[in-house]
Amino acid sequence: MTFQTATYAVDGNSENGNFLRLMLNSATIGSEGVVGHLDCQVNANSPATSGIVITTGAVVIAGTETSYQGSYYGYNVGNDTTCTVPATGGSAQSYMVIARAEDPTWSGSPWTGPAAGQIIYPRVISCAAGATLPPATLSAIPLARVDMPASTSVVQQSYIHDLRYVCTPQRIMEAFAWSGVNPSTNWTVSTTPHAWPPGASWQVFIPAWCTTAVLSWTLSDVYFSSSSGNGNARGFLYPVLGSSVTSPALAFQQTLTSVNVAQQGSGRHAICGSAQASVGPSLRGTTQTLQFAQTTDGVQTGINYTDESSQIALLVEFQQLAATI
Repeated sequence: MTFQTATYAVDGNSENGNFLRLMLNSATIGSEGVVGHLDCQVNANSPATSGIVITTGAVVIAGTETSYQGSYYGYNVGNDTTCTVPATGGSAQSYMVIARAEDPTWSGSPWTGPAAGQIIYPRVISCAAGATLPPATLSAIPLARVDMPASTSVVQQSYIHDLRYVCTPQRIMEAFAWSGVNPSTNWTVSTTPHAWPPGASWQVFIPAWCTTAVLSWTLSDVYFSSSSGNGNARGFLYPVLGSSVTSPALAFQQTLTSVNVAQQGSGRHAICGSAQASVGPSLRGTTQTLQFAQTTDGVQTGINYTDESSQIALLVEFQQLAATI
């Protein structure tokens, strides 16, 4: 058969709704969820009531009633306050706040047409404790779960658990490298963070949509020297974002390095690590210095140093996940 081509952008033409839904389904690779990482957050009222507030934002919902149904797009303009959470009796109860596509045009659907314009509605449904997804039979995405204690009629913010996920999250990975130089550079014996190895730094741009950064690194051919005493070289190496390693804009998980002469004589080894951290609004859309900070436990006597044989291989992935700020 020939390709169907949309003419919705050409004056004087119209498109079948199903074809437009299939276009959206293809454009989102069959995925569904909120469009932006800040979209459609569920919050308690202030002061607290039985109602909830769904913030502005867009959603994409894949249809499940029939094959080739396509996907639905909806934009919540302003805060939606139409939903309330039922009061509980003598036992705790969990409810799920969902965005649901209710299309009356499908044969066998529970709704009758014709559609009046709105297709996607916020709904509150009962769910199991700990549930994260609505029933597979619903054309719906989860926004939040509300865990209501027994004998409760007021929704507190602490009862609400964010379940949103981004429909087609953006992500980008960058690779960085560094080669050591001669003469060798010892690491510090101080408990105060120092930049090490010196000169191993990169300028990285953090996308405006980034909410999470994931790093993986290997510092290879580090030379260990047992200088005195028991010959321990024990300290921490970890990546930071920002020009200062003592007060960085963002510090990642520390990797412990511990070698001694009893376990390993003088020789070369590698320091490897990985870490993940949330990226706050103040860092999004900015360029930051990426470097490593190093400290010791203050009592180590052995030395790690880098020289012309040392190398760093570093991978950084910036991800877009659902976020509340």
